[in-house]
Amino acid sequence: MQFRIISCEILEKFLGRRDILILDLRDREDYDKEHIPGAVWADWETLEKLAPSIIESRPFPPSWLILYCNHGSTSLVAARDLARHGYAVMSLNGGYSYWKKYQNVLK
Repeated sequence: MQFRIISCEILEKFLGRRDILILDLRDREDYDKEHIPGAVWADWETLEKLAPSIIESRPFPPSWLILYCNHGSTSLVAARDLARHGYAVMSLNGGYSYWKKYQNVLK
């Protein structure tokens, strides 16, 4: 399975959907300070192994996993790896830093 790279505009359209699971791959401290609405923290180093339990813990099975990190490189690698295991995955282009800039432009 392949993965997609998405923009902040596309991510915004997925916010609040029950069939989408957004995973924040940044440090836990960064996630605790602020994160994209609805995102769940996941340790990127163990994500490949823990993905099934993270998905099973959700009340609804996700159609897509959306991953983001600080700048987009870690989530890109993680998306590639999860896609190889058959998951439908998207990675946020530019990561959380782009998301913050995008949000500031909207204000």
